[in-house]
Amino acid sequence: MSSAVPALPWWKTVFVFGPHAGSHRVAVRAGISVVVPLVTVWALGHVEWSLYAAFGSFAALYGRNVRYRHRFLMQLSAAVVLVGAVVLGVVVAGMPSHEWWIVGIGAAWATLVAVLSDVFRWNPPGPLFGVFALCAVASVPPGPDSLLIAFVVSSGAAVVSLLVGGAGSVIVRRARADERVAASARPADAPSNPVARRRTRLLPDGAQRLAHAARFGVAAALAGGLSTALGIGHPYWAMIAAVVPLVAVRLSHSALRATHRIVGTFLGLILAAILLSAQPSGLAAIALVVALQIAAELFVTRNYGFALLFVTPLALVMIDLAHPTDTATLIVDRLVETALGTVVALLVAAATWAIWGRRDRASTSRSRGPLPATPAA
Repeated sequence: MSSAVPALPWWKTVFVFGPHAGSHRVAVRAGISVVVPLVTVWALGHVEWSLYAAFGSFAALYGRNVRYRHRFLMQLSAAVVLVGAVVLGVVVAGMPSHEWWIVGIGAAWATLVAVLSDVFRWNPPGPLFGVFALCAVASVPPGPDSLLIAFVVSSGAAVVSLLVGGAGSVIVRRARADERVAASARPADAPSNPVARRRTRLLPDGAQRLAHAARFGVAAALAGGLSTALGIGHPYWAMIAAVVPLVAVRLSHSALRATHRIVGTFLGLILAAILLSAQPSGLAAIALVVALQIAAELFVTRNYGFALLFVTPLALVMIDLAHPTDTATLIVDRLVETALGTVVALLVAAATWAIWGRRDRASTSRSRGPLPATPAA
């Protein structure tokens, strides 16, 4: 008789690394997808377009180990959302008092993209990249032709990602035995991310699923609103930090995600300070972005906190490449707003979990009726 494996203490799960599961292939795809558009805009002499190119290339991050046809459809839907986010970001950037428009429209966008993520079963799930794209672009002053340029550049980068994502279908490779077993045991159109599978099981269709999506918008609005009211320089980082832990449905998983976010961001900021102190620009900055993107994809599904060691400087180098900013300001804002957004996320997660738990208990009690009397032992 087999014995149950005891659950790890919570603090130990922070340091657990999952299996490699072919992450190197995903990392290579992501690296190629980002380097081609970035080098192109650099060669054209418009490195300020790099933000549009980078966000379009993020379509390559979807459908990590999903079969080709399903990966293409997933990446296509994500590409449409990302390009839409970039274009909408340019529109918001041109609005008067755009800081508050970023919060309001970003929060609504977070809810909409969360719904689309569930509909198209994105892997990774959630509205993170869509919110990041919209809010980051909206924070950069637009030029006279920015709308058309943003659409063309982000669309071109997304097309490159789709082509790179499909290239594996014509290359004969020998898959590892564990990946073949995992693929055969899972329906081809099922979400391969464990968080997405848990969400599919825990959330029924209908109102509660919509409520799950709405809490992304609530958290983004609260975090962004507080950050803007306090006058912190980059409120969208608080919004991003607020949506990340909510991808998990269980409160314990949200807490783990939040811990990874705080610890990984702090360590990543140390690395970012070192890298940005060299004031990279042009091809050097592009090389850094590509290297950090590859490193992040190697670890993001194995240990999210460790991946943030690379994701954090990646985001800062991307922003600095397109719109140079004081390094100290970037680092301080990122640290403060990550902490703010994470606290908001945990409060929203705790509140919604308490409400759903109370409703589930009430529903269970009504369905079972009064408990029968039990004899004394």
